[in-house]
Amino acid sequence: MTEIIDFNDNSEKIKKMVLAALFAALIAVGAYIRIPIVISAVPITLQTFFVLLAAVTLGRKWGVASVIVYLLVGFIGFPVFTGGVGGVGILFGPTGGYLYSFILVAYLVGLLSEKIEKKPIPLFIISVFGSFLILGIGTVHLSVLSHIPMAAAVLVGFAPFVIGDVVKSIAVALIAAGVSKKVKSV
Repeated sequence: MTEIIDFNDNSEKIKKMVLAALFAALIAVGAYIRIPIVISAVPITLQTFFVLLAAVTLGRKWGVASVIVYLLVGFIGFPVFTGGVGGVGILFGPTGGYLYSFILVAYLVGLLSEKIEKKPIPLFIISVFGSFLILGIGTVHLSVLSHIPMAAAVLVGFAPFVIGDVVKSIAVALIAAGVSKKVKSV
């Protein structure tokens, strides 16, 4: 006799797990997509774009899951961080604050996105908030670990990225407004 397996009870969870894994992979790919502007020691990549997109699309729980999977893969040594590197040393190095801030940002942006209508303007506002939070945490970490004054850290680790992060936030808002509808229907 053939048993019929009913996946409907877990189908939503399975969909979210698959999407979280997909976003973890996209964050890794985003680390390799570098925008060729040499204005800072901290490279401009699309990691933050995918972190924010995961958070606003999947919400806090699955957005955080995607970020944690990405960070764990890098932590154990796979070359998924910017520059094709991996390992625990990156998280505790001068630019590690940008990476570990992804968890908090995915949670907060995901939480906020769960409470708003998925329209471009509110999504843009919470994406800018998330971007600036990443920059802020990363800049403080950069200052402390590099032993440079906070003003100098802001000049190399925050200010050069403001315009790019606003542009990325616009893209997140426009894409997420459409993608969120599709994700709910999947």
